[in-house]
Amino acid sequence: MADSGGTAASRQTGSSGGTGTSTGDPGAPATEATGAPGGGQAGQAPAGSGWELLEALAAVILAAESLRIIGSLTAGIINGFAVPGVLGARALGNAIEVAANYSDGPGIVLLLVSLAMLWWRTEHWAARLERSAANGGLDGELPVEGAQVRRLRGLTRWNLILFLFATAGAVAYLVGSVLVTTAQHVSDSAQWQSYADDLFSLAYAIIAVAGIAASVTLIRHADAALEAARGRR
Repeated sequence: MADSGGTAASRQTGSSGGTGTSTGDPGAPATEATGAPGGGQAGQAPAGSGWELLEALAAVILAAESLRIIGSLTAGIINGFAVPGVLGARALGNAIEVAANYSDGPGIVLLLVSLAMLWWRTEHWAARLERSAANGGLDGELPVEGAQVRRLRGLTRWNLILFLFATAGAVAYLVGSVLVTTAQHVSDSAQWQSYADDLFSLAYAIIAVAGIAASVTLIRHADAALEAARGRR
């Protein structure tokens, strides 16, 4: 009878340690799987960084604007060589205007739209990158959010280049228009009216310069987010 009571007691003692790995110690805590910072199992990388809709849309806009620039510059060169003989001021101005046609209002507006989309997504992914870097990661590598920020930074640099072209194109179009108007030898009032009408090119150039400043700011923001994440690895 004493043995049976001792056996029962030992069984109760062995089962009172809780769920988990049996250690024989009644106070031993339950053994659980170690979780990775991203919420998955240890040693598992988070899901891959695919293209988002707004990223893809911004890339399409930038590609379309790049084609417009190439087409306008090509047309301007062809126009300049299409006139035989000496290239006068009027022919030169007309060729410059044709080459700078890409720097119109709709083109600059599309660049601003693409920049706005890139800014939105960069802010989102930079914040997520900061949180993930603070939680640690795998093998000293940047979290998956880092790939998103790098890709958005690359698209923003592309946007910056197109803004630079847009600024140069707007100024060039204004110069070409002045050459054409001056070469026509019209009255002073007609000339000044034409110059006033061409002020829209100056306005486009100012907007494009603002786009350049915003693009540089966003690139620096992405660089800072990546550097801060690397500093925490």
